[in-house]
Amino acid sequence: MFDLLLISEPLAVQDPLAEWRWKLGGATRLVCLSRAGDAFVRQADEHVWWLDCGTGSLTEVAASAAAFEAALSQPGRRAEWLLEPVVEASLQRDGPFASGTCLGFTQLPALGGGYGLENRWRAPAAEHFALTGELHRQLRDTADGARMNLRVVD
Repeated sequence: MFDLLLISEPLAVQDPLAEWRWKLGGATRLVCLSRAGDAFVRQADEHVWWLDCGTGSLTEVAASAAAFEAALSQPGRRAEWLLEPVVEASLQRDGPFASGTCLGFTQLPALGGGYGLENRWRAPAAEHFALTGELHRQLRDTADGARMNLRVVD
C-alpha cells in the first residue's frame, strides 16, 4: 500500500517544485511527492521538510532521509504526512491513479477548503504543484482572515 501513496513515475517537468522555489530556495532537493499533493524536500543540512501545498507551510519532519523513511513505516505518520485515509478513499471510489496524477484541491485549504475527499479531485501533479506554488506566492503577504476577491483569468 505504501507505494500507492507516493508518485513514483517521472513527471513531464524537470522541476515540479519550480513555482515553490521562492519559498524553498534553489538548493533544496526533492525527496518525494505524495498522491495527496504534497512534497517532501531535503535541505542542505540533510533535514527533511514537508511542504503542505494546501496551506503553503513547510514543516521539518526528520533529521535525514533515512529517518524520514523509517518514520513512514509508522501508520500514524503515513496517515498524517501522506493523508493515507484520503488517498485510500480515493482509490476505493475512483480506482488506481493515472500516471503523474495526485489529489488537487477544489478550494485551497488556505482559502477555507478542507483536506477531505469531498474537496479533492485528481489533477496532473505537475500542474497541481505549479498552481499551488503560484497561488501561495501571491498570497504570502496576505494577513490571516483578510477578505479578498479572486478573479480567474484564462
